[in-house]
Amino acid sequence: MRPARKSSSEHVVKIDPALNRPANADESVPEALVPDVIHTNVQRSAPDTPQTRWQRIARRAYELAQQRGFAPGAELSDWLRAEKEIDVADQQRQAAPENQITG
Repeated sequence: MRPARKSSSEHVVKIDPALNRPANADESVPEALVPDVIHTNVQRSAPDTPQTRWQRIARRAYELAQQRGFAPGAELSDWLRAEKEIDVADQQRQAAPENQITG
């Protein structure tokens, strides 16, 4: 059996069904057949540096200010809310299993 060929995309592996079909594939149920492409959603990302974290918070705080029409007086609230959202998103990303197969 030949190994799977990896495509140019980092997260897509192309498999030749002709090489990986069971001997009785024509008689098998569709679930037994090998798909042409397997998509994965596993991404490895480097941890944020203090500078990139600050940039993400600043971007989100700007979006929050934009949503409220840039009315003065809520800049600190925008920043604190953005900081909390970024921290929660980072915690969820770290808690997610790295090697997960989903359908």
